Amino acid sequence: MDLGNMRLQEGIFLDQTALKVGVKGISECAGATFVSHYLDRSLNERGRSRVFVSRPDKYAVTDTDFECEDEDIIVGVIDPLPSRLMEGAAVIDELMSCSTPVVWLVNRDNPGVNRRAMRRYLCFDPEFSQAEVPREIICRAEYNCVELDELYKLEGIEKLAEHLKVFLRNQLFRFVP
Repeated sequence: MDLGNMRLQEGIFLDQTALKVGVKGISECAGATFVSHYLDRSLNERGRSRVFVSRPDKYAVTDTDFECEDEDIIVGVIDPLPSRLMEGAAVIDELMSCSTPVVWLVNRDNPGVNRRAMRRYLCFDPEFSQAEVPREIICRAEYNCVELDELYKLEGIEKLAEHLKVFLRNQLFRFVP
């Protein structure tokens, strides 16, 4: 074990900061709860990084109303339905103007989404996308009392979780001399 990891596990430098991930859907019920639930569990239980295993109390994933500047990183969850995009225009503008880094996830991505039109409307290209989960998979998970990701590969959210783990680990290591 290198000295940096040992110091982190001992909590010498971690006490200086508490990191927050804000998850904000651009319109009501845009999947923020689902995403934050998955990310929270992924970072806590499935994370391979010693930082999260040894000090899970040093970061929080929230999906409630928050001020942009209160968070270390924000996940903006986009519902690609045109009516939802227009409904969430004010939230998109708010997140684009805040000083906190924002990563964007297109939730329920499917072949019917016109990516070019969506990019033109947003004026940026979202970094991550999660394919729409078929209803039969959701029902099967419910009836079998298992987590959705055990039955369906959530590639976009898994990539996003990896990205956030790297970001948070880098933020934690800022405090190690």
